[in-house]
This record gives sequence, structure tokens and C-alpha cells, in this order.
Amino acid sequence: MTLDVISISRSLVEEAWNNSDKWEANLACAKAMLSKALVESPGNVLTLTCLGAVLSDQGKHKEAASALRRAVELGSTDRNTFFNLGVATMNFSTRAKAMSAFRGADGLQASPQSWPAYFDAHAH
Repeated sequence: MTLDVISISRSLVEEAWNNSDKWEANLACAKAMLSKALVESPGNVLTLTCLGAVLSDQGKHKEAASALRRAVELGSTDRNTFFNLGVATMNFSTRAKAMSAFRGADGLQASPQSWPAYFDAHAH
């Protein structure tokens, strides 16, 4: 079931990127689905990673960082966990802390089920 939620959430996010009219509704739906999945399986690092991406894309960077730090604490080896933590941290904390998170992604592979949060390096 969790992979179904992840897959549907990813599709909603991709659709939102392709159609800005669906941005708020799709991200809200993805957030709700992932949050519900976490109630059922609170230690699921993939779900935490994906929720972190959605929260970051919604501009909820502190919430995103909290979810992503939890995934790291639980042992995530997904490159997107660390990348997304860097993105979230860059938006509310110091560059040094963000760079530390980005460096955590070095040498890791991204899970095929997760995705990176949006990041515009030129905006920072």
C-alpha cells in the first residue's frame, strides 16, 4: 500500500509541475496521502523523504526538514533524503548547514520511488 501512495503522490506532484493550475490542490492531496501513510507506518523512510519533498515544494521548509531529519535518523540511504534536506535547510537556515546536508548525498543513489524537491541554486 505504501508504494501505491508514493506512486500516486509522485504523479500528483509531476502533474502539478506540468500544470500550475493544479499546484496547490495536488500538493495538498499528496501531503495528505503521505501524512496518512506515516500514521500507519511512522518509521517509513521513503514516505518521510517524499513528504519532505512535498512540504519543501509547498514552502514549508522547517516542516520538510523535520521529516527529512527523521528519515536520516532512521537510517535513510536515499540520496533524495539528503538532497531534499539540503534544499529545505537552505531556505530557512545557514548555507553551511545546508551544504552539510547536501554533502550527505555524496556517493548515495536516489531511490527510484522518491524525487528531489525543487531547488533553484541561482536564487540562493
